Amino acid sequence: MTRTARYPFNVLLNEFSAVGDEFASLFGRLSGHSATGSFPLNVWHDDNAIYVEGDLPGVDRGSLEVTVTGGDQLTIKAKRPAPAAADNVTWLRRERATGEFTRVIALPVPVDAEKVEATYTNGVLQVTLPKIAAVKPRTVPVTIRE
Repeated sequence: MTRTARYPFNVLLNEFSAVGDEFASLFGRLSGHSATGSFPLNVWHDDNAIYVEGDLPGVDRGSLEVTVTGGDQLTIKAKRPAPAAADNVTWLRRERATGEFTRVIALPVPVDAEKVEATYTNGVLQVTLPKIAAVKPRTVPVTIRE
């Protein structure tokens, strides 16, 4: 007896999941956004810079585009190709996003766009956005007069 025959409910759940994936993809295309066109980010800052770290495994380094606009908006674009189509296969689950990805992040303070650095290592994009001097905290010395 095959696994499919013994567990027909699992087959039904997989089919419902596939239908849900197709609806998500369809609504993403209709709205002009890819339903899977996102990727996880961590964003934090200290006194000197804002740091962004994003997971983009399988993305070709050449497809990455990091742009700072107006000193207060970061845009990250990337592309991950779809796997080569194989003949006579039935997908059971297709969760790895493919296609174009775009994330736009409003930065809490202006940054020096000329000094932004981006590195891509082992599928992780790291962006360092130095804050402009005007927004960095400055300790003012207090003079005592008598």
